Amino acid sequence: MSSFLTLLIQIIPLAFGAAVSPTALMGIIILLSVSKKPKLQSFGYYIGSLILIIIVVLIGILLGTGISTGYNKPHLLLNWIDVILGILLLLIGIRRIIQTQKSPTNHIQSSNEQKSSLNLFLKGISYGFGLFLINFSTTIIVLEAGKEIAVSPVGWIGKLFIIIILIIITLLVCEVPLLMYILYPQKAKKILLKVNKWMQRNGHILMGIVLFLIGAYLIVIGLIRLGFI
Repeated sequence: MSSFLTLLIQIIPLAFGAAVSPTALMGIIILLSVSKKPKLQSFGYYIGSLILIIIVVLIGILLGTGISTGYNKPHLLLNWIDVILGILLLLIGIRRIIQTQKSPTNHIQSSNEQKSSLNLFLKGISYGFGLFLINFSTTIIVLEAGKEIAVSPVGWIGKLFIIIILIIITLLVCEVPLLMYILYPQKAKKILLKVNKWMQRNGHILMGIVLFLIGAYLIVIGLIRLGFI
């Protein structure tokens, strides 16, 4: 199996795991429902989310590159990082299952007071950036993906292609609702409102299960690489 395909197989599950973000999904659904300029502000939300994800990917790449070049046994440290991140995700997953989902409705609805298009767009950027920033589970998963990309022997063209795939999949939570609203605004509103209600009731359980599985996966992979399994 080529190194590119191996890396792709590693990154895609992480990307879909990072995409499971009920809070971020509810954020863009609320903007599409209550904003005076839903398309403009939701596009700003997407841009803010994109900026944050790119920053986290770059940090992950710098972390992986720095460890690989700065330590005598880089793979040992990187594998322990996998185990630690896995334990952290596993614990966050358990916590998410136990705790009910918090909706950002009240906080985001206050942006509707802004009348300027520029203000609405900037507010959208700040909400997208902020909601993804406080969603530590997505940040941790994307950070892990960036680290895996950095230490892979794949060339930079291949890595760039995989980074683009990682970002696109991670932001499906923003891209799908926005695209639905642009193509079918009336139908999209009804569908997205139903999705929003379902996510408020069950989103924390879905996300908790996904985080638990990814955490367990990273722990197992890390322990296998360390020779404990």
